[in-house]
Amino acid sequence: MKKQKFQQIQAASISPAKVILSGEYSILYGASALAMAIASYLKTSVKIINVPTIRILQEKSMEYSIEECRMIAQRIDQKYNAFLDGHLPITDVLSHSDDLILYILNRHFHNYSSQGISLNIHSAIPIGSGFGSSSAIISALSLVLRKIMGKPFDGKKEFIADTIYIERLQHGKSGLIDSTTIIEGGIVYIKPSITIKQDKIIGKWWAVDTGRPESSTGECVAFVDKHFSKSNIWSEFNAVTDAMVENIQDENREKIGQTIRTNHLLLQSLDIVPSSISQLIRSIEERGGSAKISGAGSIRGESAGLVLVYDYNPQECASFYGYTCYPIQGEKNGTRLTEDSC
Repeated sequence: MKKQKFQQIQAASISPAKVILSGEYSILYGASALAMAIASYLKTSVKIINVPTIRILQEKSMEYSIEECRMIAQRIDQKYNAFLDGHLPITDVLSHSDDLILYILNRHFHNYSSQGISLNIHSAIPIGSGFGSSSAIISALSLVLRKIMGKPFDGKKEFIADTIYIERLQHGKSGLIDSTTIIEGGIVYIKPSITIKQDKIIGKWWAVDTGRPESSTGECVAFVDKHFSKSNIWSEFNAVTDAMVENIQDENREKIGQTIRTNHLLLQSLDIVPSSISQLIRSIEERGGSAKISGAGSIRGESAGLVLVYDYNPQECASFYGYTCYPIQGEKNGTRLTEDSC
């Protein structure tokens, strides 16, 4: 087969993380959602190599043939269909740590028998903890592959849709909020048929890392869908999200805090906030702060990933419960190409 002429032989990209301010699950049921890109990053770089191999450079580097990559992607599609038919849990669709990467590679780099890809990924975004790590890796790798192939996305709408399509493999159902926030950057408010972006938000924000949840995002999504898909609670989430947007635009710190507290109560009612996390949040509230999980939470164990704290330094509370915490800053830029390789 004749060698493919690539637009360039190497390229790099960067994606921010995200935190959800309101609407974790409600976006899946037609309600609004609000999220913010933050300054924690995933970087990826790819290089064309003159052997038909997929080379993933990491702590334990792996190599796959182009045919292996194609077969793995095909099996992933089959397993996802089995999940849709109720024969397989979502956690079994991507069963190996490299599966998602190989699926992305097969989607955007295929039908070339004489050349391959060397891929390097460096991420400071915690996995499975509510920071949008799936959208970050999908968008960063897809963008850089499209650049090398000389087939850029036809605008951000197509870019977001492609990211959501791939992310369904991880979560079962995927809404717009994660992919849109990470690709657009800034603060993103999504209401059915409306997307509004602004660059900054008032007040100080902190992240408390409570540890990786025992249940995956996909498991939590399936649990909520089974027990609450027809509930009236989504109209309550919608009202809280819309109120938070208004309060952010009005720069009303007190009311922003109030909406976060109300949001926490609604999330508790979905049974995805472990009891120890509820105790932590109660301690923060007793000291004048506001807090909520930001992400899927957990239906097992006592860890829930990210807890988002507003206008209060939670270091003392976090230390008491054995958690780490750190301030977070917004990031106005979304997934983009960069000159710096990782």
